[in-house]
Amino acid sequence: MQSVDGDTAQVPPQMAEELGLPCITYVTDAEFKNNRFEFTRIISGGSQVVAARNPPAIITVAKYEYPLFATFAKTRWANETEVIRWASADIKATHIGVSGSKTSVIRVFPPGKSTRKCRQLSDVKSLAKALVESFKSGNGESGQGADDQRSRYVLPGRRASLLDRSFEGTKKEQEDYEFLADKLKELSITESSRINDAIKEKILTASRERFHKKALEDMINGFKLTEPTFKGEVWVVAEHSDGVVHPATFELVGKARNLADSLETKVGVCLAGYQVEPMTKELIAAGADNIYVIDDKLLDVFDPTAHRKAVADAIRTYWPQIVLYAATPQGRMLAPMVSYRVGCGLTADCTGLDIRDGSRTGLIGILLQTRPALGGNVMATIRTKNSKSQMATARPGVMKRIPPDPSRKGKVIKHKVELSEDDVSLEIIKTELGTGDVNFNAEVIVSGGKGMQSRDNYELLVDLLCAALSKKLDTRIERGASRAAVEQGFTERAHQVGQTGTSIGPKLYVALGISGAIQHMIGVANTETIIAINSDPNAPIFKQCDYYIVGTVEDTVPQLVEALEES
Repeated sequence: MQSVDGDTAQVPPQMAEELGLPCITYVTDAEFKNNRFEFTRIISGGSQVVAARNPPAIITVAKYEYPLFATFAKTRWANETEVIRWASADIKATHIGVSGSKTSVIRVFPPGKSTRKCRQLSDVKSLAKALVESFKSGNGESGQGADDQRSRYVLPGRRASLLDRSFEGTKKEQEDYEFLADKLKELSITESSRINDAIKEKILTASRERFHKKALEDMINGFKLTEPTFKGEVWVVAEHSDGVVHPATFELVGKARNLADSLETKVGVCLAGYQVEPMTKELIAAGADNIYVIDDKLLDVFDPTAHRKAVADAIRTYWPQIVLYAATPQGRMLAPMVSYRVGCGLTADCTGLDIRDGSRTGLIGILLQTRPALGGNVMATIRTKNSKSQMATARPGVMKRIPPDPSRKGKVIKHKVELSEDDVSLEIIKTELGTGDVNFNAEVIVSGGKGMQSRDNYELLVDLLCAALSKKLDTRIERGASRAAVEQGFTERAHQVGQTGTSIGPKLYVALGISGAIQHMIGVANTETIIAINSDPNAPIFKQCDYYIVGTVEDTVPQLVEALEES
């Protein structure tokens, strides 16, 4: 099962890599057919049925419907069945636990206060008024949780003074260096080489135990550092399907461009697949300098083991200083396997990526990776240690794609990796992707969830509200759905909204009978105004929306439509 404190699903692929086993993540169903197990798993934009070519395999379960009324015989059988347990001592893995970790937490802090209004409305007339006014005024919060856009990092050697250490990783470090720089200025010291023992004593006296002698020595030594700790390009591992690059890849290329410019290096994209070279032009226009193409027929369809071998080989050859992956079902499986294979730290599900210094500890120009932890109740800033590359996955919709520039020039570098059928771990039995004419660029999207109860209810109520809003707001309205609604068969997968469907950012998003699972809310985070209707007064979505009303969709939607017509 995935961990209860997060949805990174990072450990199972790393354990599979350690044990040399196939890995199947985000499994929603399993059947024993044709003398083997077949697993249904979530993929970007759809689902897929697969089987392990060489079992056993490590499985990550996205959901498990426990029987409501288990039989007495089966309960007794389960209690008597011996469960084999493997501990770290049995696996003898080298990169687990505190001693084997390749990352270090440098800061834990509460999440920023949401600017969502979270305002409960008592009647449908007030809700209708809020709908119309929100659309017309464009109020609400756009891009909630977006990557922190602080001032762009500048390498120490490029700053006005080598004593300028305003890009330290923590507020205390910044304040300590600011205090030290001010004291040195008062003493007319402009170079660290002029700091003698007498100067140090004066600073320690003035600091009034702000920092001790060893800390002062470390800070002074930090002044001598001007070059980045890590070397190489900033890479993005591209995700694509049927010749189309995933939108999250373009977002990451935009972020990589920002990071690389700060570090005065280039942006590279690792593009693995079959006949993928036509996609290189679009990636260069999006901000990439070098495209590393790994072209092989065995990479035509994503297979975790084959792609891990290809990407890891490219990283080992060129050693970029930063490698970014999209936190999609595919990226969340590939990134842990690659990072474990090449012996580098990985931070999953990042919402913020920044270049900062740790001058006191001898670190310059390192990647600080910020992500939610403990179910989103706290935020943690993490750095990579004991690694040649810093690796992170980032949530789709958090980073911003930069406007494409068709005039940009870049290099296509072909990288050959020897692959064989033995490198392919899964047999793909069936793939189901969302199809149909869906316009998620519409200004208003109305989505239905599991609370719609049936396909008839979904079609009746969602269409009813879409028609009323289209007439009232004079704009195109699109239908959406939660993953649960799609899996219940209420609508086609093409309408699925969320992290495992399509990430959206309309002016107005109306959620009907949607509880507000974290994967869904990540996918709608860039919406200006979110409005929710749910019968559960404790639905998580109520803490992540602007306006809400507690009530069943069957009762509330017809009343809301009537109120819209009357207003």
